[in-house]
Amino acid sequence: MSQITIYPTNILESGTVTVTGDPDSGYPEARIHDRSIDFLWKDTVTEAKDFHVDQGASSLDVDFLAVAAHNFDGEDLEWQHSDDDAAWTDAATDWTQADDDLIIKTLSAALTHRYWQLTLTSMANPQCAEIFMGVGYSFDVQAPRPPSGRDLDNVQWNRTVGGSERSTKFGPVRRSRTYSLFLSAAELVQFDLAMAYLDDYSNPFFVTDHAGDTFFARLAGPPNINWDHKTHTHISLSLLEVL
Repeated sequence: MSQITIYPTNILESGTVTVTGDPDSGYPEARIHDRSIDFLWKDTVTEAKDFHVDQGASSLDVDFLAVAAHNFDGEDLEWQHSDDDAAWTDAATDWTQADDDLIIKTLSAALTHRYWQLTLTSMANPQCAEIFMGVGYSFDVQAPRPPSGRDLDNVQWNRTVGGSERSTKFGPVRRSRTYSLFLSAAELVQFDLAMAYLDDYSNPFFVTDHAGDTFFARLAGPPNINWDHKTHTHISLSLLEVL
């Protein structure tokens, strides 16, 4: 049976975030946790950077890290946690980033710590759009109603006076996924909790689909719920990639 995992929370939103140095004008630190991969944080100072999060007295679980739209190719990174902001423990093995693609790190079990940080070695002109640390909610996908999906184009076709057509491309294709879930009462509580973090379905989030691909997404519409079973609930969930 395949499974999907939804990551609806980002501790950078609820915690206090500090970043080494001063960002460039017009590219503030708030952009690394605004749930948009279009707007960048930038800093032209060449120095090591710590992206530091203090969750305060109410610490959320973390088992996931995503860094989107960055230029960290060839740089060394560390992802760590602490309970006293002094002694730090690696959450994942330190790594040298091999490209500018989406960074994804997952933990085998969720951890609860007050302090978290992502450390980047000294580089010129670092930038990124989103740093996301949160916990995943996983749900089995029904086999009798297998996942479906397609790529959605971002193209407008225009017909000339003579009848020929020309295309205008506005961006890359987006992934679309539709899933049927069959949830027990306990699983439904977890699903409702994950949905509650989306602020009335207005927040995009990261998702790992049934094929193991992780991308930034939003709900294509509110989940459709069918109470047609005595102990379980059918839910139809449609996701659309956010570019």
